[in-house]
Amino acid sequence: EHKCVLDSCRALQGEGFDITYLPVGPNGLIDMEQLEAAIRPDTSLVSIMTVNNEIGVRQPVEEIGRLCRKKKVFFHTDAAQAVGKIPIDVNSMNIDLMSISGHKLYGPKGVGALYVRRRPRVRVEALQSGGGQERGMRSGTVPAPLAVGLGEACEIAGSEME
Repeated sequence: EHKCVLDSCRALQGEGFDITYLPVGPNGLIDMEQLEAAIRPDTSLVSIMTVNNEIGVRQPVEEIGRLCRKKKVFFHTDAAQAVGKIPIDVNSMNIDLMSISGHKLYGPKGVGALYVRRRPRVRVEALQSGGGQERGMRSGTVPAPLAVGLGEACEIAGSEME
């Protein structure tokens, strides 16, 4: 996983959350049987990157999403390395949360996006309080040039994807 995800998990551990880390095989892939065995009744989220940023391996995201849906566990994927390069269908892949980063698809630096499934609904709490922008998820004025740049980068990448 990317350092930002691992650091977030470590911070949650510091707050008392129980985090399970799974190894990957020699080919860089997650073992689906091991993942299924690791999901406990109190597991709330599985987070696995779509494409590894160091070795480029593509995880079986659709299979992971199916398993998470079956187990009634939310599924997050860091798709920063995948968006605009491979087809991603959040519905068929049962992705509940997906994060992307603008600079990974030739968009502006300093902007990203978080997809949050509406149905079945995923509830996410704001990290900070304030003016209630972005439906209460993120306070502060949205940097319009960055948001537009990210949107345009996604449009271009999608139209040029092979």
